[in-house]
Amino acid sequence: MPLLPLALLLVIADRGDSTRGGNLSTQRLRHHEVLRIDRDFGMPKWELALDGWVPHDDPGAVETLKLWWVNVEDDDRRKPFASYLRRVLEFGFEPTSRGGLAVRLAGDRKEYAFTVELDASGVPAVHATVDLDDGSRIERCRCERGRLLARRVLGMPIGIANLRVRCTDTAGVARDGAVVFRELAKGPVYAPEPGADERDG
Repeated sequence: MPLLPLALLLVIADRGDSTRGGNLSTQRLRHHEVLRIDRDFGMPKWELALDGWVPHDDPGAVETLKLWWVNVEDDDRRKPFASYLRRVLEFGFEPTSRGGLAVRLAGDRKEYAFTVELDASGVPAVHATVDLDDGSRIERCRCERGRLLARRVLGMPIGIANLRVRCTDTAGVARDGAVVFRELAKGPVYAPEPGADERDG
């Protein structure tokens, strides 16, 4: 069975457990959609959602995050990544001294680093370093929307080109650019699971 590149895995969403978008808070934790990311890999009904949860009784810090599929044609239904995608798309975070979370997202030998922190109203927000199209760089730009662009050969997606965002700088000016990433010398290799169902759920 041939290996599936990350680009193909980002096109498909497997079957599995799902959660409706409006039912993600719990008695202890309040849910927030922190960032929505669409893609130009095909199957536009599937986007990516970065969700965060803040304790009701301790609203001064972000407790946890989750990155998963969201079906925009089915009441924003969330679906976890399948195990084969989790092996090639690395996602992790750790607490910061400011009550936020430092996030690492890596795939296709690119590593993105950004923070999720509470704003003045207690809402989690993504802050990233962004390169603008004019060559200038903005530190701590608050990201409101993302778009994952494919790296293509002969029109076919073969990997990740960059992560474009619409963000607001510290002066309140809206900006468009690409989140800065670090090139990795090595990355995880996809190994298919026997009988893995790659059909859309």
